[in-house]
Amino acid sequence: MADILSQEEVDLLLSAVSDGDIARAEKPADSDRDMHMIAYDFRRPERVSKEQLKGLQSLFEAFAREVSILFPPYLRTIVRVDLTSIDQLTYDEFILSVARPTALSIIDMSPLEGTAVLELSPSMVFPIVDRVLGGRGTALAEPRELTEIENRIVQRIVTMILDSLKRSWEQLIEFDLSVMQQESDPLIVQIVAGSEMVVLVGYEIHIGETVGTMNFCIPLLVLNPVLDQISQQVHYIRRMSPEQTRLTQEVLMRTLVKAVSPVDAVLGTVKLTLNDINQLQEGDIITLDTSIHDPVSITVGGIPQFIAKRGRRREQSATQLLAFTVE
Repeated sequence: MADILSQEEVDLLLSAVSDGDIARAEKPADSDRDMHMIAYDFRRPERVSKEQLKGLQSLFEAFAREVSILFPPYLRTIVRVDLTSIDQLTYDEFILSVARPTALSIIDMSPLEGTAVLELSPSMVFPIVDRVLGGRGTALAEPRELTEIENRIVQRIVTMILDSLKRSWEQLIEFDLSVMQQESDPLIVQIVAGSEMVVLVGYEIHIGETVGTMNFCIPLLVLNPVLDQISQQVHYIRRMSPEQTRLTQEVLMRTLVKAVSPVDAVLGTVKLTLNDINQLQEGDIITLDTSIHDPVSITVGGIPQFIAKRGRRREQSATQLLAFTVE
């Protein structure tokens, strides 16, 4: 234990300081100049800088374009994907904002350490499932949990979305993404502590006439190893000049006009039982559900595009286009 000074010793020390025998401790003259202070919010640590946000926006816009190209052939309809927001918030704030039930996929972000969450809203999931199963993409009036078959379809859709993410980020990092788990209740999905900061990327998905949302939640702990590379990439984004843009569009148009697509004239349809189909023989006559005077539906790539009337041109059957149609 340290010795306790007597009152006499304290008085001697004070008098020595006042007489100048003991110098007062002084701060270095340049300490203020070397000090660099920055604002720090302990409730929201490790904020993403503006440069890093610009880089993330560029990458996730490229991801949206990839998904817009991927979905139309698979779903047989027009699909548009719009990036609506990139927010920084805590994981608890994200989880509490997610409605129940929904479709949540936990994504392994290899080679980055950690996981992310991809959320597909019911207004997006059920129209997709309906189209995959042969329907017209009808949304449900009341959301519900997915069945086992629907979960398999959603897992396939999520895998396709992850492939698009790989392609959009391939110049920065070669992802090996995979679906680890699927859940419908957000409260049981805990990939990081509730106070950890995450980047939440929001999309609006237009599938035919229906609109849904997709949210991608990535913890900052996962993104930290590549954030500096993302901010550097912003400086190397090369924008095409108006002349280059025009030439590129012309090249794309010349390529597109050479694309071959099947065009079919559907004279009519009929519904038969499997037993009737099994008994069909050569020479049998099938009565269609249309008359000879009804208009004909013209499909392009299997999608109805025109209404026409039937006829002949010289020695061949022909149709004359009357109007456009909408599926």
